[in-house]
Amino acid sequence: MKNDVSLEVRVPYMDDLRVLSVLPVLGHPRDSKRIAMLQESKFVVEAVAFERDYHSGRLPTCPVESLGRIENRKYIKRIMKLFSALPVLRRKISENDLVYASGPDMAYIALIAGVGLRKPVVLEVGDIREIQVADGLIGWVVRMLDRLFLTRCSLLIATAPGFVQHYYREWLKSAIPAMVIENKLEASVACELAIGARVVGVEGKPLVDRPLRIGYFGALRSEWSWQVLKQVAESRSDIEIVFAGYPMKPADLPSLVSKYKNMRYLGTYQSPGDLPHLYGSIDIVWACYPPIGPQEGWARTNRFYESCLFRRPMICRLGSSDAVEVQKYGIGLIASGDDASHVAIEVSSISLEDVDLWRRNMEAVPKSLFIYTTEPDDLYHKISELLTR
Repeated sequence: MKNDVSLEVRVPYMDDLRVLSVLPVLGHPRDSKRIAMLQESKFVVEAVAFERDYHSGRLPTCPVESLGRIENRKYIKRIMKLFSALPVLRRKISENDLVYASGPDMAYIALIAGVGLRKPVVLEVGDIREIQVADGLIGWVVRMLDRLFLTRCSLLIATAPGFVQHYYREWLKSAIPAMVIENKLEASVACELAIGARVVGVEGKPLVDRPLRIGYFGALRSEWSWQVLKQVAESRSDIEIVFAGYPMKPADLPSLVSKYKNMRYLGTYQSPGDLPHLYGSIDIVWACYPPIGPQEGWARTNRFYESCLFRRPMICRLGSSDAVEVQKYGIGLIASGDDASHVAIEVSSISLEDVDLWRRNMEAVPKSLFIYTTEPDDLYHKISELLTR
C-alpha cells in the first residue's frame, strides 16, 4: 500500500542505484521479502549467499552468486569459509552502491571485505541470539565485537522494537540510526493469499464433526514445542497436530510424528504460495517459542502475522511479544509457565466455544498490524539519505 505523499518527493536518479544483499542462507522468507521491498523502491538488487542445509521457503527475485557452502553447528569451519569468501564479496561490494546485510555476521564480514571502498552498510537484525546476552567472558566478547563493528554500520533495521530498545540501546549503549520493519506481509501478496485461503477452508465444526487441528509451520526448531504438542496428542485423540516446514529440533521429527495417528508432517513448503492451503486447513496456529532467557518478549514470530491474515487464532506464551496483541484483541490462548506438561494441559483444555470466540475477535484486528503500509517508502527514504550524504 503506497503513501502518495512520500512518492512525490522521490529523487529520479535513485532508481539506478545498486544494492547488494548479503545473506547467510538462500531462501529465508524474510530476506526474500526485504529484497522484494528494495526492488519495489526501484533499487537494482543482487545478492550473494552462503549455501547450507536449511528451509528454502522463499527464493529471492534477483540474481544470486554463491559464496560457498557452510555446515550447521561447525563453527570453526564456518569461520574459515567466511574468510575464504572475502575476495568474491569484495568484488561484489565494489560493483554496488550500498550493502544490505542480513544478520550481524554478514554485516561484519561485509565491513571487513569492503575496507577502503567506502560503501554504506545496512544491518538488518531478525533475532537476538543467546550468546549475545550470555553471562561470562563469551557474552562479554560477543557484545564487545557487536559494539566495535556497529560503529562502522550506517543504519540498523530491526524486525521488532525490542531489539533496538533493549539490546542495542540498553545493552550496547549504541546510538546508531535505526528503524523497525516488522515481519508483516506485503499488501499485494496478502490480498491474493487471503482469497486463496477462503477457497480452501475447513469443513465441519472442530471437536464436533472432526478433530481440532493445530498447525505448527516454519523452521521447526523448538524441542520444547515438540514436547508440548506430543503430550497434547497423547492426551486428546480429538486434537490433530499438523507440522510443515524444515525439521531441526528434533531433527527426526518426521519419523517421530509417524508414530501418532493424530499427527501429520506435510514436509517443507514454499512461502507465500503454499500458505493459503496450510492455514486454510487448520483451526489454530502454534505460535509459541520456548523460554529463551533475557531477550524473552523482544521478538514477534512470523506466524503471528500469518495467523492474523488468515484469521486463525493462535497459541502463544505469556511474556512474549505476541501475547500482548493476543490478549488485547482476544484472539487466542496465552499459555502460562515454562513447564511443557503444564502448557500441554492448557492447550488440551481448548473448547469449541473458545475457538468460535477467537475467530470472531479476529475480524476486529486492524490490517496495519500485519500488512505493510508505509514501510517500503520509509525504507526507501532511509537508504536515499545514506546515498546522498
